[in-house]
Amino acid sequence: MTEASWSTLEGRHCLRVHGAGGGAHLAVWPASALASGTAPPPAAGEVVADGADLCFVPRFEFVEGTVYAVVVDDAPVAELVRHRAPRRATTEVLGIDPAVDQVPRNLLRLYVRFSARMSEGQSSSHLRLVDDAGQTLPYALLVVDDELWDGDRRRLTVLLDPARIKRGLVAHDTLGYPLEVGAAFRVVVDGAFLDATGTPLRGGASRRFEVGPDERRRVDPLAWSLTVPVAGSDQALRVVFDRPLDVALVARCLTVATVATGGHRVEGTGAVAPDGGSWSFVPHRPWGHEVQAIVVDEILEDLAGNSVRRVFDHDLDAGPPSGPSQGGHAVVRFVPAPP
Repeated sequence: MTEASWSTLEGRHCLRVHGAGGGAHLAVWPASALASGTAPPPAAGEVVADGADLCFVPRFEFVEGTVYAVVVDDAPVAELVRHRAPRRATTEVLGIDPAVDQVPRNLLRLYVRFSARMSEGQSSSHLRLVDDAGQTLPYALLVVDDELWDGDRRRLTVLLDPARIKRGLVAHDTLGYPLEVGAAFRVVVDGAFLDATGTPLRGGASRRFEVGPDERRRVDPLAWSLTVPVAGSDQALRVVFDRPLDVALVARCLTVATVATGGHRVEGTGAVAPDGGSWSFVPHRPWGHEVQAIVVDEILEDLAGNSVRRVFDHDLDAGPPSGPSQGGHAVVRFVPAPP
């Protein structure tokens, strides 16, 4: 009886065939290629006799997850799956943002940060919102075909269903907000979430939030508190926001410019606090004595999706929102303190 199995030969991976006889012709194909009926050339490699067995040693490594067909003297002998080699789990959840204890009922988005690049298409199966009893909050999250990853695929943006948050839409009128004021919920990421190598996480992670009142104010930079640096120093400019803001957007929406030079950008390093409640900026060169400005892109949002230019959770039945849009950028001026 002719049998085939995975094996090794002198430290190299091979397909070993037993019972074929020394003069038999052995060939190996990816099974999908044979099934296509196009009769492609067999996999490249060499057939080596090892005692009474024949071993097919590939020129290129067998591909994990691929089914290989073993053919001896033009007769199929077996189809074997090249299983994935076990890998040690090393990837973990670094954090779930925002790093706050309480969020508004009309919370729009969350972030999950991972220590390594992740696989796509996993979030709907391995991430959920649950109440304190462990029950999944129904229809709380927006299910999308294309998940919202950053460029490194290490930070996942998780959206609560906007149609349930925006008043005046059918989903809101029918189901209401996904969250409930005074209740609590947890974001749960289970350990089966796969990283980019197809390996599960080292373990699951969760974060608990209390749910507070709705937030329906535009982001107003003039309501922020500033601690200005001393001119001639490289002290940090510190800004405390009037509410937690979206940590990912703060990082890209705030810049510093010198007013006297026509808004010439001040080079430096900005850092947002994990809770999104404050931001600091350290210049690469000492501060001058001129009037400076924090330039705020109008797309900057708080946790409920309210931006500099508009309120997200606006009641559509009440008509357009009142008040002018900022348009473009908002500017907060400051003067470094005298030495």
